[in-house]
Order: sequence, then C-alpha cells, then structure tokens
Amino acid sequence: MMESIGRRITAAPELTDLIGHYYEIQTPSGFDPQVYHLSPSLEMMLAFNFGPPIRFSFGSQLDRSIQKIFILGPLRHMLTYELSANADLLIVNFTHNGFYRLLSQSMQNLNLEEWSESKLLAQTQQLEELWQTLASFPDTHQRTEYLNSYLVARLTPDEAEAVPLLTHAAAFHSPVVSPVKIIAAETNRTERTVQLRFKKYVGYSPKELLRFLRFKEVLHTLTNRSEASVNWFELIEQYGYHDQSHLIKDFQYYTGVSPRQFLKLSDAFCSSRD
Repeated sequence: MMESIGRRITAAPELTDLIGHYYEIQTPSGFDPQVYHLSPSLEMMLAFNFGPPIRFSFGSQLDRSIQKIFILGPLRHMLTYELSANADLLIVNFTHNGFYRLLSQSMQNLNLEEWSESKLLAQTQQLEELWQTLASFPDTHQRTEYLNSYLVARLTPDEAEAVPLLTHAAAFHSPVVSPVKIIAAETNRTERTVQLRFKKYVGYSPKELLRFLRFKEVLHTLTNRSEASVNWFELIEQYGYHDQSHLIKDFQYYTGVSPRQFLKLSDAFCSSRD
C-alpha cells in the first residue's frame, strides 16, 4: 500500500495558496519493485529524487526515468511509475498559479508529457543547486524546512491579471452558471481574455478544468468499489454523461483504461484528495 511508503507533509502557512502539500516516498532496502498508478490531477509537480532512478511513463511501457530533478504537469493523464528498493523522493505539489510564480514561465501550451529529455534538462538545470542542498540534509524534515524558506523567498507576487481568476476559483466547483461568464462580467473583461489568462497562469482551459473536476468526482465514487457494487447507468446519470460511451471516453483519455479495468487497479492506484 502507498500509505506505508508515502507521506503527505503540510507546507508553511505562507505557502498555503501556492502549494497543496509536499509528498515523501521512501522504500526500505528489501523492497521488491512495484508498479503504481497516479491519477491525473492537472497539478504541476516538482520532484526531487535522492535515490535510484525511477522509471515512469504515461502509457504501459516504462520508457522514461526520473534521475535527480523532474518537472511534471499539468498532469492530464495517468502516470505509471515503478518504485524499487531505497527510493527516496520528495515532491512539491503546486496549486493554482504557484508553479508560474516560482519560474515566471507562461503555462500556455505547456505539455511536459511531450517534452524531450534535453528540453526537460534545460528547465531543471536552474534547480540543480537546490537539489544539491536538499541532498545534503539527512532527513525529509530538514529538506521541507529548507524548501519552505526557499520558496517563500523566491515566489514572485501575484500578477494583477491573475487576481480575478484566483478570487473566483471556487466558482468552478459549483458551475451552475459558466464560471468564465461570471469572471468576465465582474472584471469587465471578455470571455476570451479570461480564457487566455487562465491558460497562461495554470496551463489549461476553464473547459478542461470543468471536465476534469467531473471526472475526479467519478474517480472518488469508484475508488475501493467492486464492479458488482457499481450501477453504471446511475453513475452516468448522476454525473451528467450522455451515455456509457461518453464515460468510457473520459476514462480512456485520463487513465488509458476502461472503467472496469480501473476498478482492477485497486491498491496500486493513487489519487489526489484535494
């Protein structure tokens, strides 16, 4: 179970709106290699690896690896990865525009799933010194304490254009009326402007977020359920899917498997609780 090798760590209070949490993964020396699956979350993650390389992919073949530093996100598809003995990984889970405020890089059209290894290396080189410092600490507590100080000192202030989006973030969780229309009307901006700024700061469109939030609710409903206990037609109606093929299409897009195959992943599947 992931709970025995992974641990969520709360970030400093000053970082609450920027970092959902840190996540530590450590395995003992006698740990047998095991494959895990991480659900899509649309989050940006910064991973620091202090152990052996970690093989991963966005499909069935573990054809890539995390060496020391890795930038991942927005996580649109299920991540498959393999942990072996002596794994030692610390992950920063950014929320909203936290990643943008760290690297001041536009998130629009950012798709790290398709980046080459050389392009990823160019992005992580600026974090090499940070990795060296973190690696010198003997435990995760000292690493996260240093990360708290590092991030508080380096995160830039919110840009004025981002403030209206952050202020109305809750509208996306109960979209009776189009959140884009609400933000556009209350800020005297066009819907197109709101959409472009959304992509710039968080890396995905409002429409994509709404689609994902619905799918996330479906995942929570199905987690730890057996196939026999699921009424698929009730599920389709409850979450507003057109039909069974519509539901399957979302599962294939986000996880690469069918709803029934997802149920069989059981303990090897991890999802965000935020």
